[in-house]
Amino acid sequence: MRIKICLIFVFMAFVAPGISQTHNCDVYRGYLSGDMEVWTRGIADQEKRFNISGNPDDLFVLVLSKYGYIGYLISMKREGEAKEIIDSAEKNVEKLSADRRYVSRASALSGALIAMRISLNPMRATYLGMRSFRQIEESLKLDQNDPAGWVEMGNARFHMPAIVGGSYSEAARCFSRAVELFEKNPAMLRCNWHYLHALVWLAKSHESMNNLKEAREIYEKLLRLEPDFQWVKTELYPALLKKVGEGDENDRL
Repeated sequence: MRIKICLIFVFMAFVAPGISQTHNCDVYRGYLSGDMEVWTRGIADQEKRFNISGNPDDLFVLVLSKYGYIGYLISMKREGEAKEIIDSAEKNVEKLSADRRYVSRASALSGALIAMRISLNPMRATYLGMRSFRQIEESLKLDQNDPAGWVEMGNARFHMPAIVGGSYSEAARCFSRAVELFEKNPAMLRCNWHYLHALVWLAKSHESMNNLKEAREIYEKLLRLEPDFQWVKTELYPALLKKVGEGDENDRL
């Protein structure tokens, strides 16, 4: 499965969130299986839902669903399609930011989409990078209890060069905080692909620091939660076990 979202993963918390706010089960099933037809069907259904309801909760789910798909398109080198969806998602974010409940999440999404533009054209990193980072910082200033900013900051710290603030340990701290916030609210866990993705990047942060025991425990947690999570089941977890097997297992685990 190649849903390797290149830089940013955004999520949210909201006082007494509704079911519609975090869930689109087609998108979730597409994430687990790696079947992009299921994912795109979820996006189309979510677009219809928002067009009928006009509900900011539905708009947020729509943008988040597009965001995940953009990452897939970038990983597949389908830059033209990715740019198209970034353009539409940015318009959605602008509309979302008009709702005061979503200001912090809109800021995180904005930073995420800017980072994705950098993925499409790395030559723009010099000036777009700081814009993206400032949007993520603003998200955390607006709401310290919103997983969106923490996931985004984790992704920024993971991917940035060390000379400008990149740090796997800081990334792990941010992803860990995001996971903690997700898990405090059971309503945020149903059909929530982004919760699983935050766990994946927490594991990858530990793996990058050679904390293989911690990474293994997180991958095993993911497989307990979703035994058929293909990216973890067929790629990430077997690769970690191979890495462990190449060294002294007793020392590492």
